Amino acid sequence: MAVFGDVPPVLGGIVVAIAVVVGVKLVQRVRTRGQRSRVDALEARLADLMPTGRGTHLESPPQVRAVETTDDEPPAIIPVIRIDLETADRPGMELVFGYVVDVLEAIQPILEERDERVERYDLEFTFGPGGLLVDGECRRVSVPPAFAQRVATEEEYRAFELHRDVKAASEDESDEPNAKRATLWGPCRELA
Repeated sequence: MAVFGDVPPVLGGIVVAIAVVVGVKLVQRVRTRGQRSRVDALEARLADLMPTGRGTHLESPPQVRAVETTDDEPPAIIPVIRIDLETADRPGMELVFGYVVDVLEAIQPILEERDERVERYDLEFTFGPGGLLVDGECRRVSVPPAFAQRVATEEEYRAFELHRDVKAASEDESDEPNAKRATLWGPCRELA
């Protein structure tokens, strides 16, 4: 018996399988295009607000390394921003958190405008000698969304206050929502 008129059942099954694969690819393409748009907007904002050059330790403007998605319902995102420093030694926390504040001020409003649900912001700092045989070091600061919101909305909440709060949260001494998502100077994570 034929499934599609005079078409044999095996051929009909192949046609259905091809239609499913094409449908899946179209959905992936639409999702990828949306993610690319988000990354482009974030990187453009970072390049505008955090240029390289004289008086800065930036090797290049901060880059969006990835935007991970959680398995929560509804899903949340984790923007992973890479900041390459032109320092041979480990940077001080004052310098690090100055850049953390700058990055959060740049990207938090864009994500809020897009109604993105953020689990945390991961900011990765690379520094130290790097070359053919030696890798520089990579360390991470993870900031809960409540802290990022304060950076964006409270003029008196700057690098010192953010550092204090991330440190307290990473040591389980904070009452802030999602504080367990804070990391102070941890190793960079491998991305999937």
